[in-house]
Amino acid sequence: MYQSIRPWLFRIDAEKAHNQIITLLHLYRHLAPVRSLTRILHQPKAAAFQWENLTFKNRVGLSAGFDKEASCFDELSDWGFGFIEVGTVTPEKVAGNPSPRIFRLPKDNALVSRTGFNNPGKDIFLKNLQQKQKGKYILGININTNHPDDEKQAQTEMADLYQAFSEYADYYTINWGSMSDEILSAVLIAILHQKQIYHKPVFLKLPADVPIDKLDEIISFAWRHHIDGFIATGPTQDRSLLIHSAETEIKQAGAGGISGLPVIHKSIEVVRYLSAHAPKEMLIIGAGGILTPLEATSMLKAGAHLVQIYSAFIYEGPGIVKRIAEACNP
Repeated sequence: MYQSIRPWLFRIDAEKAHNQIITLLHLYRHLAPVRSLTRILHQPKAAAFQWENLTFKNRVGLSAGFDKEASCFDELSDWGFGFIEVGTVTPEKVAGNPSPRIFRLPKDNALVSRTGFNNPGKDIFLKNLQQKQKGKYILGININTNHPDDEKQAQTEMADLYQAFSEYADYYTINWGSMSDEILSAVLIAILHQKQIYHKPVFLKLPADVPIDKLDEIISFAWRHHIDGFIATGPTQDRSLLIHSAETEIKQAGAGGISGLPVIHKSIEVVRYLSAHAPKEMLIIGAGGILTPLEATSMLKAGAHLVQIYSAFIYEGPGIVKRIAEACNP
């Protein structure tokens, strides 16, 4: 069914289409019989995955960036996700970059995005989190500071976000490269004090372009700062991976991170290295480039414990969640 409406959706500006889907999910929230049927039809036949004290209903999650405002994660969970990550959120509202700022490159099954961490800020985000239903899914929150160049401010803001959301968060994610290594070190020291109270794990999300020869340094940094795992990876800036799109399409999209299928080989390479060299107790979530069950199972074979999708949800539709979850079932 989704493939029949996708051409219509793809005629609409990517961000406008996304916002319309969010609006529909808000309406769907009130259709109890429809929601019950959706859960029945899209519930994967897949075993749960246990890591530390977290039980993931299945191995497939939704990456941060889809539900930036934490306004529809409960509805999204109906489509079979074992875990959902919301955000990125900052203490104060961020409008982001001017539109248009999200572009599809269908020939490459890719997205180009330069949104600029647009989000409503902590207060609205916290209010939206109250819709969480405990025990139904694992909820992660991707957090960032409004002041990545100010060590003291970044420390205060990040520790405050960790504390503020801990009633609802099952884990937190911080993007590697969102601030300098020195400031991130100070931030993680500040978060550790809150972590000793609330006991919510923290993961580092690595960019697709992280040099392999820097991974030992990152692993050591993560271990020293009590990081609990990695998400590998985020978008790439490497335009050479766009081998099917016309040059005019790529130029029209302009600057921004590339996500979707072109990222898969970089992501798998990073996951494979982390699996071989990171401490075994660290969780590894494979992300970036997963479009079908083939890429998802390749991630698991490379050493990922779980996988996250985003572009697959856009290019393949909501039915892809169940297909990937069942393919990842051991």
